[in-house]
Amino acid sequence: MKKLTMLACLFAAVTSFAALPDSIILESGNVRVRLDSRKRWNMNRIEYKGELLCVDNSHSHYGAVCRPIDFKFGVGSGHDESGFAEQVDSLKIFADGQEIKPQKNIPVTGKKIEVEKHSKLLTISVKYRIVLENDLIFEFAEAVAEKDIKLHHFYFFMHPWSPRFTNAYLKYKDQTTLNITFKSNHSFPNRKFAPYCAWYDKKSGFGVATMFATVKGGKKLQRFIWDRPQYRKDYLCDYFMAKLPAGYAIAYRSTTAFFCQKDNQKWISDADNVFEKIKF
Repeated sequence: MKKLTMLACLFAAVTSFAALPDSIILESGNVRVRLDSRKRWNMNRIEYKGELLCVDNSHSHYGAVCRPIDFKFGVGSGHDESGFAEQVDSLKIFADGQEIKPQKNIPVTGKKIEVEKHSKLLTISVKYRIVLENDLIFEFAEAVAEKDIKLHHFYFFMHPWSPRFTNAYLKYKDQTTLNITFKSNHSFPNRKFAPYCAWYDKKSGFGVATMFATVKGGKKLQRFIWDRPQYRKDYLCDYFMAKLPAGYAIAYRSTTAFFCQKDNQKWISDADNVFEKIKF
């Protein structure tokens, strides 16, 4: 019976949106994002000025993922190794205030693109919102559990940044900083919470800056940076080895901006300037 339930959950998640194209491209200004059905309509690619800055492959996931304490694998986004997948209940896309019905091979374009998705991760309801505007990416996530659930962790705003990025720069709440030179050695050079982090490619000069924050219900935030050959993964982690009570709403937000600085000696100064512009 358990196996049949698991298969039914996977089947429902895959077939609910069969009428949509396999991929949906969103374009606003210099930012281009792709949503893929195989990733349950989470982002699966981020480009800026035609440059691929956030990768897409079968093992690099975006969005939100929870892992109950008794699960070996996480559930959500493209993660279905446990036999349970994210169940997408609704997906709406708006361009400049008008709801759009995506068509195959036709990008959704506008000054302001909005994606609203309601889904289920096991017994946790998740509202996920993405906004592309003024060359910024805004993300908002809210989760509510139907019943108490003991978690190993809950990840939000996962970004598998490209291995082209050679360096990262973090700024903590107390204004102390950390500079990272990536080594592609599968290490975690940071596990503490830092509201701000910037990523930089010394060869091209392209950079990305992201800010994470709690909106409500946060417990103990951590920011995991995972240095791997295939990506430089960024996670906002909360409820690590903790219980998420039934009916208790938790919500978080993220802002991502882009910059380009050819002078390798000036990129950190540019990142600080961007941090000031995206703070909230």
